[in-house]
Amino acid sequence: MSALAHLVMAIGRRVMMAIPVVMAIVVLTFVLIRLSPTDPAVLLAGDAPAPEFLERIRAQYHLDESIAKQLTIYVASALQGDLGMSIYFRKPVIELILEHAPVTFLLTISSLVMASAIGVSLAVLAASRPGTPTDTAVTALSLAGYSMPAFWIGQLLILTFSVWLGWLPSNGMGSTRETFEGFELFLDRIRHMALPVTSLVLFELAIVTRFTRAAMVQALRQDYVAVAHAKGASPARVLWRHALPNALVTTVTVLGLEFGFLLAGSVVTEIVFGWPGLGRLFFDAIFRRDFPLLTGCFIFTSVMVVLANMITDALVTVIDPRTAR
Repeated sequence: MSALAHLVMAIGRRVMMAIPVVMAIVVLTFVLIRLSPTDPAVLLAGDAPAPEFLERIRAQYHLDESIAKQLTIYVASALQGDLGMSIYFRKPVIELILEHAPVTFLLTISSLVMASAIGVSLAVLAASRPGTPTDTAVTALSLAGYSMPAFWIGQLLILTFSVWLGWLPSNGMGSTRETFEGFELFLDRIRHMALPVTSLVLFELAIVTRFTRAAMVQALRQDYVAVAHAKGASPARVLWRHALPNALVTTVTVLGLEFGFLLAGSVVTEIVFGWPGLGRLFFDAIFRRDFPLLTGCFIFTSVMVVLANMITDALVTVIDPRTAR
């Protein structure tokens, strides 16, 4: 069977496994949020609602039904792309999520790309010189970076580059006092992205470097590396063409897992930097007890994590077809 056929079969298996996982996430998220002691009808009706109006609200939103019936109605609507109406924003939940998700994806993907590029390079450099001061320095720095949470790094960056030096803006996605167009708008976005991306990169860089270095050290001890050296391959070719592709299986797997971590952990980072993404939307939903919005955010984020894991599995299969068997 060809590698393409193995890849298609592997993706098919992942999709079949993902369907019950997503359904379980929808059920658990809906039920756990609905078990909250706060009555959603009171939030929808406003301050001091009349009992008759409260009953109409419950009937309109099916809140007078059992949890099982509410869940059935919600799942049927969700399958059609309807995640309900936000209590606070008075807008469809899916519309709010689609407005904020690209902003979070921009922050997350930019951080992962930069962390993977720098982390792999440092890992290869350290693994090629085991036991040297270079290896020790890279290992120590990655351990230090892994020990510091991203939001704490973010606060230090704000204090240094925004408060003390005044070089970069501390919050928001763009300037509010000035209007830019074209290339100036692009530069303004880069300036506002610099600090939040850096805070995430420093944390992710430590993880990528640690795992990739360990995988590279193990790969360099394999027999095929000795054979490549015996055939006269240069050290650089052995390092980049023979050892690294095998170590990248570990790197890609870690990046896939970290994508979910960044989405889930974006709440704190986006609040620290005033970034208008899903993290901020999560915070508003929790703070304002917006049950439909909170449920929709949980479900959307969970589905994105499942999709990221599926894409990771597919990439790992492409890098190493043996994993598809």
